[in-house]
Amino acid sequence: MLIVVQPLSAGVRLASRMVRAGVPCLIPTQFPDLLPPEVTAGATVVDWHPGQGLPGLLRRVEESGARPTGVVAGFEYVVQHSAELARELGLPALGPEAAEAVRQKDVMRRWCAERGIAFPRSVPVPPEADGPCPLPFPVVVKPVDCGGSLLVSLCRNQEEYDRARASVHTPGEVRFHPDPRRIALVEEYVEGPEFSLDGWVDGDGPHLASVTTKFLSEPPRFFEMGHIATAPEHSPHGEALTEFTRSVVAAFELSVGPFHIETRIDRDRGPVLIEVGARLAGDNIPELVLAGPGVDLCAATADAARGLRHRRGPVSGVSAGLAFVTTDRPGSYAGTLSGLEPFTGAPEFRDLVPEAEPGAVLDPDDIFSNRVARIHFEGDLDRVERLVAAVLEDVKVDIEGVGLKDKEGVRA
Repeated sequence: MLIVVQPLSAGVRLASRMVRAGVPCLIPTQFPDLLPPEVTAGATVVDWHPGQGLPGLLRRVEESGARPTGVVAGFEYVVQHSAELARELGLPALGPEAAEAVRQKDVMRRWCAERGIAFPRSVPVPPEADGPCPLPFPVVVKPVDCGGSLLVSLCRNQEEYDRARASVHTPGEVRFHPDPRRIALVEEYVEGPEFSLDGWVDGDGPHLASVTTKFLSEPPRFFEMGHIATAPEHSPHGEALTEFTRSVVAAFELSVGPFHIETRIDRDRGPVLIEVGARLAGDNIPELVLAGPGVDLCAATADAARGLRHRRGPVSGVSAGLAFVTTDRPGSYAGTLSGLEPFTGAPEFRDLVPEAEPGAVLDPDDIFSNRVARIHFEGDLDRVERLVAAVLEDVKVDIEGVGLKDKEGVRA
């Protein structure tokens, strides 16, 4: 039985894929209502909260009466719990130090310094530390213990820095995380194009499936606005980023399972590590990697967790991309988009997927309530890049109560 701990985002898709493939699954989670009906019906879903730790997980495994075959972390915040469970069960697992280093960003930076991985200059700032910013502006302020770009902000002056630091230091729950560490990580802002490097590690070593081009929102936020998945062999940065991937995987002792490495290519230093995660990427990236490069990251993750070698098919030269259509001001979604027609008529267009119902209250400052739809494309990398960039520039969200004639529009 494959154990998928607390699946959210890509973890839910992995659980769905395994259930459809007939793989018996045990799913310990505190969020059973977020699972689709086919998972609830086809898997053994049990109650578990991270506060119950390893004893609670072991109890649920014992109560299931099944023989565990592998453990997968279903979300960023349970990577350490999942690795601990796998080690206890004698299954393929990350070591305890590695599992901590990919979860806690201050530890991650220390490992970079000790192991020769290029990274932004970085200073951890605890809640009791007031005073001037410890690095020259501009800086990026982020929590050491959160994901999904939550509370990440670019600061150009002391006032912005004080506000961002206070947001990170304020106690309280963040989405899906009841008790994050309230330490702010202050880092230099690295200029350059951003990519994620998505793949997995099994008994044959690391496998880089996609060099994923990233499109981000305008500062000060770093909301992800679009992605394009391309096989490394067909990326202009493929050779350098493949070598960088091998270095990061080795430095962080990633011995099994998926990885999601975020990097920017600095003009002088080359690839610089922004973050490394030992879990599947969110935001539909596994689906893009399957549609473009042709690699099933969900199956590869499940195979690696069970000690199997995943056999991928031939390398595809197709790039698969998406653009999220978002609002830049609050309001109620009218249910329509302006400027969409040129893109749905493009030969590379594949799908338009709604992400909000008409009347939904939109908040541009909340990544969980600013998206209205996503538009998918497949084709040559250059062409898909132009289409995604153009959608983000030209497609606008219609807000109720604003006339079409005098509407300023909401940028995608």
